[in-house]
Amino acid sequence: MKKRVIIAIVLGVIIIGVFFFFKFVGTGKVVSSGNNQEVKVVPLSQEEREKVAQTLLSSKFIKDIPKEYPVALSFFSFEENQRVWRDSFLIGQNTLLSEGNPAIYLSLHSKYISEFNGNNLCDIVKTANKNKDLGFYSDYNKLNLFIKYAGMLKHRECFGF
Repeated sequence: MKKRVIIAIVLGVIIIGVFFFFKFVGTGKVVSSGNNQEVKVVPLSQEEREKVAQTLLSSKFIKDIPKEYPVALSFFSFEENQRVWRDSFLIGQNTLLSEGNPAIYLSLHSKYISEFNGNNLCDIVKTANKNKDLGFYSDYNKLNLFIKYAGMLKHRECFGF
């Protein structure tokens, strides 16, 4: 009887361990669809770039982005039902970077740029997320992202997590 209880406990611990491994340590990679379509890239106007830069630099969360793990923000639009990529910004701690290796890639529909006013990034991100106009990608799993971006947890309502 005592042996069965010990075996049941050990099996329970193993099952829970497997669950947590796949929930938090499994890969976060997205597999490509294998579609070899050409990617169209159209730059933002200088006015749009300045508006985005001003809004990003005045956002509350930019100071909490880890120095070693910038965030990439890419804009997109649609032409003839095809996604068209616009400019991207690499957001570092209190600055916009010209190079780096982001751990998080965000994509945002460019229709929201006209709503930027210098201090409303969180409101726009919430709206875009609600409208499914905000994309997220990372090569890291949830646990790694939690560790890398722990300083940004106070902004989680802004990003919807």
